[in-house]
Amino acid sequence: MDAVLTSAAVAGGSRSCSASVKLSGWKDMLDALPVAAYLCDDVGAIVHCNRRAAEMWGRSPVVTDDSPSAWPPRPVRDTGHHHLGLLDTPVGDFMRTGQPVRDREIVLERSDGGRAIVLANVEPITDQDGAVLGAVGCFQDITERKRADHQQRTLLNELNHRVKNTLATVQSFADHTIRKCGLPKEAQDDFEGRLVALSRAHDQLTRGRWEPIDLATIVGSAVDPSCGGDPARLTIAGDTIRLGAQASLTLSLVFHELAANAVKYGALSASAGRVSVSWSVVERAGVPVVHLVWQEHGGPPVVPPTRAGFGSRLVRNGLARQLRGSAELDYAVSGLRCTMDIPLSSTPG
Repeated sequence: MDAVLTSAAVAGGSRSCSASVKLSGWKDMLDALPVAAYLCDDVGAIVHCNRRAAEMWGRSPVVTDDSPSAWPPRPVRDTGHHHLGLLDTPVGDFMRTGQPVRDREIVLERSDGGRAIVLANVEPITDQDGAVLGAVGCFQDITERKRADHQQRTLLNELNHRVKNTLATVQSFADHTIRKCGLPKEAQDDFEGRLVALSRAHDQLTRGRWEPIDLATIVGSAVDPSCGGDPARLTIAGDTIRLGAQASLTLSLVFHELAANAVKYGALSASAGRVSVSWSVVERAGVPVVHLVWQEHGGPPVVPPTRAGFGSRLVRNGLARQLRGSAELDYAVSGLRCTMDIPLSSTPG
């Protein structure tokens, strides 16, 4: 099949004099483009390329001009490094389907033995009646970008590995220190719970390559472990909001503290208790903020604490220091209510 298309491509240069005249008008345009570009006739023969394309292929445009029998200039591979037959190249794709090719990633093998990773595009050239006269294709060299992406992934994987090891080391030190000091088991459980919440939030960021995370995912991950395996005990509702790394880590710890408090003293300490978390974007003095509400239902009557514990300080101070936000705790008898306002500008990564 490749041989048939190649033969057709060679013969295609003489199919139509008028088409050739029209295609020749594109040559000057291609030569002026700042990107690698080439011109095909109606059977897929490459009849012209600009200097940038020739440099990328490693062939002189003087050799290739009007010499379709010399093409393809070098072998082409897909991203899995498999050689592509002529029918499977971007041009062959276009000739087979008649559809434009958009941002197809392929690997070009150069004459000097090097390789270039490129995004290939092919667009049809038609006459006034819509008949295909040929196609114009272009390449965008993304080799350096792909190399940088690979290096970034490698560094990120190393960072994630080191952070996990550090958290495990901190937990080991804490276990030993707490036991040696004779502190109650509750203190050890509280510390480990906070460390696990931090580790869980870090894992989410790792899986998403440190891209912004949906707020609903953050809330669910922080609170679900405290619901005794019953998802009905947690209701989540709100606009789709994606948070950057700093906001994700801070809110993960805040919601962990609220959930841990609910398990000890609040709604999640009772079998019928439940928690709802909702949020929306509102304006405060002309500034858009994320308004969050944590509301507990069905728990024992709430007794306001006589002093501020670590959890309540973390909720208030963590939002203020890390996200320039604020939090209010309302110890209503029917259930704890925590309202939080976070400037929307503090949430992106």
